Amino acid sequence: MDNREKTLDEFFRKNDSSQKHKFSKPAKSEETPKIDAYFATVASEKAPKKRSFVEKLVDFFRSASFKNKFDEKKVAVNRQQTAVEGKNRFSLFWLRIKDFFVSRFSFEAGIDILDETAVLFRKNQVIRNITWITNIVFFLFMLIGSESGDEMRTNIILAISVSLIMFLFSTLVRKTISEEPKTMQKQQLAEYISAIYILLMAISVYIKLAVMLKPDSGDGFFSITQAGYALIYFALVVITLYQDSKLLGLVFKVTVILVTILHVTVLYPVYAYADTFVGMWNYLNGPIMIDIVLRTLVLVIFMVALYSTAKITEDMNNKRKTELVKRRGMEKDFKSVVSDVFDVIGVYKRRGVEDEEKLAASSARRVAELASRLGNYLGYSPKLCKEIYDFSTIHVARKEMLSLADYDDKTVLDEEDFLKIRERTMIGSVIIKRLQLEQKGEDIVRAHFEKTAGQDFIKEMNGIQNNRESQVILLAEIYEILRQDRNYKRGLKHTRAIDLLQLEFYPYFDPQILDRFVKYTDDFEALYFKLAQQ
Repeated sequence: MDNREKTLDEFFRKNDSSQKHKFSKPAKSEETPKIDAYFATVASEKAPKKRSFVEKLVDFFRSASFKNKFDEKKVAVNRQQTAVEGKNRFSLFWLRIKDFFVSRFSFEAGIDILDETAVLFRKNQVIRNITWITNIVFFLFMLIGSESGDEMRTNIILAISVSLIMFLFSTLVRKTISEEPKTMQKQQLAEYISAIYILLMAISVYIKLAVMLKPDSGDGFFSITQAGYALIYFALVVITLYQDSKLLGLVFKVTVILVTILHVTVLYPVYAYADTFVGMWNYLNGPIMIDIVLRTLVLVIFMVALYSTAKITEDMNNKRKTELVKRRGMEKDFKSVVSDVFDVIGVYKRRGVEDEEKLAASSARRVAELASRLGNYLGYSPKLCKEIYDFSTIHVARKEMLSLADYDDKTVLDEEDFLKIRERTMIGSVIIKRLQLEQKGEDIVRAHFEKTAGQDFIKEMNGIQNNRESQVILLAEIYEILRQDRNYKRGLKHTRAIDLLQLEFYPYFDPQILDRFVKYTDDFEALYFKLAQQ
């Protein structure tokens, strides 16, 4: 061993802490100072990198998010397993309740996003379901404050009146959105009716609470009044679910006007001090003005946030629609192109007669048997011989795949349809290759019989599918053509076909392939005779 290699090996052995007890050979005393000096220059200790609080917080949420997703997947699997086994009835019951609410309050439950009428119809249904639950809340608020007899009678009258309004509204919206034909105009009308109704109903509930509940009734009633005021914000959130910027713009303008009127009439009776401007100003100046301004400012900021959210969602949906339109256009073009490619495989169009189709199928099977037998004599594996046979007959065995008639009635293709069309497209491309090889054999035989096969023609033909497997099939194809009648020749005997293969068609084949066919000519003649009798 080279002394330098030995020294280097000892160097690594001495400085490997996990191996230092395994090697008893001591280091050379004169090498130790050099090693220490080397490490002092290149292996200086680096200070540990300090992580900030933000980085630690991000890592914590990252790990927590991963754990939650992992747990959700496990829970989903366990839920599916429980549903199958039926062991946990409570889980099944809870899952059914969840599915029920999803079916009632989901916007995209099997709705085509490009069908604007269907999308708005679904939104109207969801808003109507939300409004039905909201009506119960409105009704309960209307019953609050019925302690004395007069107030109780008033509340009962108001509750009955509100119930009638709710019933009439629900009937009107249901008829509007469900009446045939379901046009876009009807859905938009129902949208505006629902939005105006829920806003006016929230304002009405607040007015009732503010008027019926006196300021000296206690702090609890003050909190209930404020809850009634919050219903206006809730109504705006429900209206935002439509994700219609035009509707929101109109509703927000109306809301600002109506809420301002509420502020100066119901919340603070400014009209009672409107005799003189000075008296009204003295009433408003101070905490009342500040309270009105702050309430209006909070409402405006809230509406701006809702409008921005709805606008962003609307723009994203429009972009999704644009991309979906492009995708469906590509789907249509793709389906059309594939159909055209299948249609131009004219071999099936030309062979319109049933007898001719049977003859073509028999001819393809004879070519396949000859080609696979020749592959066997060439030493090909059984798998490759089977592939040669399948390729030789694919244009007759799989011709039913050359059709997309099953998808003519489908305007939208799903993922499974794409996979099936892709499979048919791949089979179609293979069939085209097979037909190209068949046409190559026809062109070669015709050119030689018509004495037009020059060097350029031979070079051109050899540039088309000239691998060894294709040559094996082409040799069987030419033999089949020579044995059969054509409009430019009569069918030849086996001996004459073999002579022409050796004298005329040798430039198209590898010498070994042609030699094998000629060497086992008796076997091929017997095989062809047997196949021709079938």
